[in-house]
Amino acid sequence: MNLAVAFTLFIASVVLTLYYNYPISLAMTAGFILFFMAGFHRGYSVRDLLAMSLKGAKDSLIVVRVLLTIGVLTGLWRSAGTFAILVSLGLKAITPSMFILTAFIMPCVLSYALGTSFGTAGTLGVALMTLARSGGADPIITAGAVMSGIHFGDRGSPSSSCLHLVTALTGTEIYSNVRAMMKSALLPLAVSTVFYFVLSLRNPLVNFSSETLDELSSAFNLSYVAVSPAVIMLVLPMFRLNIFIAFVSSIIAALVISVMIQGYSISDALSVAIFGLHSDAGIKAIFNGGGLISMVGMCLVLVISGTFSGIFNGTGMLDGLQEKLSAMIKRFGEYPVMLSVGTMMNAIFCNQTVGVIMTVNLFRKPYSDNGISREDFVLDLSNSTVITAPLVPWCIACSVPLSMMGEGVKVIPYACYLYMIPITFLLTKKRPTPNRS
Repeated sequence: MNLAVAFTLFIASVVLTLYYNYPISLAMTAGFILFFMAGFHRGYSVRDLLAMSLKGAKDSLIVVRVLLTIGVLTGLWRSAGTFAILVSLGLKAITPSMFILTAFIMPCVLSYALGTSFGTAGTLGVALMTLARSGGADPIITAGAVMSGIHFGDRGSPSSSCLHLVTALTGTEIYSNVRAMMKSALLPLAVSTVFYFVLSLRNPLVNFSSETLDELSSAFNLSYVAVSPAVIMLVLPMFRLNIFIAFVSSIIAALVISVMIQGYSISDALSVAIFGLHSDAGIKAIFNGGGLISMVGMCLVLVISGTFSGIFNGTGMLDGLQEKLSAMIKRFGEYPVMLSVGTMMNAIFCNQTVGVIMTVNLFRKPYSDNGISREDFVLDLSNSTVITAPLVPWCIACSVPLSMMGEGVKVIPYACYLYMIPITFLLTKKRPTPNRS
């Protein structure tokens, strides 16, 4: 099977699964079969192709462990009231005259603590949109500020599944990547802060209702102890401890708080850790989700996509395309090329995870051939494919948060931080660091 045909059919399978709301793992399985057939067509034996696939899948297992741990963590943070107390503290900090700015800063903080854009949008984002609509602030501008904030942590938090995916795929070190993400975020954050400050002056919150706070208080015991699992995840990484020590410590704290403070039985708390929180009780329902099971689909996608890498590397079927990318890098520079191709990957596959995986597979060899370090590779990837996904309206990184907040694509022009990242990085990027590995 011709490689171009395989890619075309793979793209079609991704579009169909998204359209019919089937698990994306089905499309990834179709991709494995298609690329396997392409390799067989090139003269490789079934045995060799299976060996290549197995090697690629094994390489993905490192990040699978991390993702499953994050699933347990986010489930127990829900039952412990950690999400709820952070949302409550954020709402209490709102200054009506600076509401839009607050709607940017608060999701930045929460998404960094939680490491999830969807979790932040579905909790704090929903609460902020409720306040905006009832209090007279512009909901479209508010949603733009929230969209900017929720992806701050998704890109650079040590508990972000996206950052761990990037780290594993590139063979780099998580804390070095966190520092690099924060450093490159300073200028976009400053510009975005000014942007939302000006918009706040023009769009104050006229009326502020404490109804949401009252509902949170009735649904959870909002003891300050409930914030400790998030504090653990923020503080322990500062001492450069193994990330799993931070994860496990936070999980234990959340489990104890779920039982001792929120009134869960041990068996119920363990059930939340595995299956996530599922509640029909009013405002508590917006915290539903999480749990180890919530990450199984993403882990399956990752393992299957690992077979792609094994086949691509073993057969060299991407060599022709990678040579063209390498030539483009020499002519236009590595970041402009990755920004263009990475955005296209998001537009084609409609999924940030698949877009990141495919971008890594395409660019790993061209970056290495041009003597560009893996650290620069990570930074370019995070400031292109990772951050442009929520700017593509039909990509789930954009459509899902907007759906949670009840808004449409008119929000995107107000998501300042999302496009300031690539703009400022493009203007300030220094020459790449030579690859010494």
